[in-house]
Amino acid sequence: MGASLSDLTPEEWHYMPQGKVNNIAFLAWHCVRTEDNILRFILQHRPPLWNEGNWHERLALPPRVQGTGMATEEARTFRIADTGLFMQYTGAVWQEFEEYLAAITDGGAELSQRTVTVKPLGSMPALQSIGQVCITHCFIHLGEIACLLGELGKQGLPI
Repeated sequence: MGASLSDLTPEEWHYMPQGKVNNIAFLAWHCVRTEDNILRFILQHRPPLWNEGNWHERLALPPRVQGTGMATEEARTFRIADTGLFMQYTGAVWQEFEEYLAAITDGGAELSQRTVTVKPLGSMPALQSIGQVCITHCFIHLGEIACLLGELGKQGLPI
């Protein structure tokens, strides 16, 4: 996703097509905030990087919400003023997630046995929170981003 977003203009980040689809800024923010919350808060019982690094203050965005359950009208008007700074936050989350996953030495056995609660989904194995929320859920949004990129005349997902 990072490479697909790095050359977008602010207008392209916030392009709003017809219907009820959200803009790229909202979709990217929602995915990265979700990954950050799963990685830090749910799996490690630590504050998300979003809060620990004061990214919400630096980006002038809400400190607690991540888009889940947000009203359509609010989501469709979501804006990121400094997309370059947001991409720095994104890089920090992805780097930490890669390090976390690389440190797993038991093939995911502990994560399969440990139960976590992911609101609003409920209880699930910790490994499922990575697979269902961070991978599957975010890939759905990546597909939305790819469609928006295509509509903007840019490369969506490579074939």
